[in-house]
Order: sequence, then structure tokens, then C-alpha cells
Amino acid sequence: MRVVGIFSMGRIFSYTLIAILASIASFSVKEVLNKPEITQPLMGLVMVFTALYLIYQQFFPATVHKCGVSYYKKRDHLNTGSYFTMGAMLSLSLCAPLLSLVAVSAASSSVLKASMYGLMFGLGTVLVSLILYGFIFSTIAKGFLMQFRRQKRWIELTASCLLLFAGTMVISGILKL
Repeated sequence: MRVVGIFSMGRIFSYTLIAILASIASFSVKEVLNKPEITQPLMGLVMVFTALYLIYQQFFPATVHKCGVSYYKKRDHLNTGSYFTMGAMLSLSLCAPLLSLVAVSAASSSVLKASMYGLMFGLGTVLVSLILYGFIFSTIAKGFLMQFRRQKRWIELTASCLLLFAGTMVISGILKL
């Protein structure tokens, strides 16, 4: 439980820091974001390039070359800083809820409010993941993961194609963000 606590503290710290940085950066970026003639095509291009990259990865997966000795073979355990860093780095993966946190924090009127948004978001993600995945879904999730593993490639390819379609609609102006 100690490891989970340290890992979770890293996640909470990272979410709070992301919210604070979004708030600080928003003061200089708000003028650009208020111009839809700039942001609309830019967001569409980001979506299209992300989708094309994901589709490329489906057909040309990266090969892993094993050379050298693994770090984990040299050490039997990780220290407290390692678990904290893993939690903080996990929080940097882009997802819709995290981007919502960034948007809300950027729109906040003060850095203090943004830091509270980040803190509450971090606490919420930690509590939800502990309750749902740790206690309720642990046995159910194992069965679902085995079923989804067979369909993983098609799910990822379909999601990438939908992202490409949405990005094209944003660029053409049919879909407004």
C-alpha cells in the first residue's frame, strides 16, 4: 500500500503542476485562441497527423531490439523517488479528461484556482482508480482484457480512422471545435 500511495502522490503532484502551468500559459495564449480562423485548421491538422501516425503504427509496428543488460536485472527494488516519478510521468499521457483539466485551468481567473482544480482532479483520479480497479473490477477486468486483446488491432484502427475523419471535418469547417 505504501508503493501505491507514493505512486498516487506523483500523479496528484503532476496533475496539479499541469493545471498551474496551463493557467500561467493561458494568459499569453488566450489572444491566439480567440481567433478561430487560426485555431480551427491547426486543431484539425493535429487531429489528422495524429490519426495518420496511429494508422501507420498499426501496419508498421516498431521492432524492439534487445541489446545490453536490463536495468531491472541489476536492481531488485525501486526506491521511493522511482515510484513517485512513475506516477508523475503516467499523468503526462494525453487524454480527453486531462485536456479538459488543461482547458478549465487555462480559463480560470487565478493560478490558485487552477492549482485547486489540478489537486481535486488528481485526488479524483486516484480515488476512482483505487476503488474501481483495485476492489471492484479486478477479477472482471481480467476477463475483459483477455477478450479485448484479440480485437485490439481492429479497435485501434477503427478509432484512428474516426479521428482522421473528424480531423478532416474540422479542417474543412464542417465540424467546429
